[in-house]
Amino acid sequence: MIYLGKILGSETKIKLLFVLVNNLQVSYVEKELAKESKSSLSEVNRQIPDLVSAGIVTMQRIGKTKTYSINRKHFLFFPLRKLFIDLNKIYVRVAQEIKDVVIKKVKYIQTVILIGSLAQGKVREDIVEEPSDIDLIFIVKEDRGVKEVKKSLLDYINKEISLKYGITPYPFVISQQEYLKRLRRKDPFILETYTKGEVIYGKKPRRFS
Repeated sequence: MIYLGKILGSETKIKLLFVLVNNLQVSYVEKELAKESKSSLSEVNRQIPDLVSAGIVTMQRIGKTKTYSINRKHFLFFPLRKLFIDLNKIYVRVAQEIKDVVIKKVKYIQTVILIGSLAQGKVREDIVEEPSDIDLIFIVKEDRGVKEVKKSLLDYINKEISLKYGITPYPFVISQQEYLKRLRRKDPFILETYTKGEVIYGKKPRRFS
């Protein structure tokens, strides 16, 4: 396991590999790698030779310029590709999984809307100290369905999602009648859901239905 320490032994190396693994068709010069990885040029210059020596990164010379790309033939490429998946993709997967499971269990759900940073594709990278929330709005057909949907959501999130992903989503359940009432009153939260939310199931209730 010592070789992994050499390859992944610094934050800069991890950032560089993340950029290269998620941009397979691109070859970068050091200045571009520094910008994309939000690292200093001096650190990139100091750390990239180790990745080249390990074979996981390929270096090519074009005149006096050196360009770098991930080596897709390296035995660590596929493990790293799974490890360095974009967090936005993980969060979308979680949202879809919650939606799919709860819809199968409960018949009342009419619409599921994603809002916040995930809907904008701007999930924060720090999942330890400042994780992004997964804000899901569940609109149900009748008031009596709200309680059942909430229970189903909380049960699944606590038993499966939190353990599997280390993420705690925050679903909000509301009846269609209440949603439309608050929309007419221009409630800020509901208005944002209506104007900026991304529908992942069903259709947004019509504003004046």
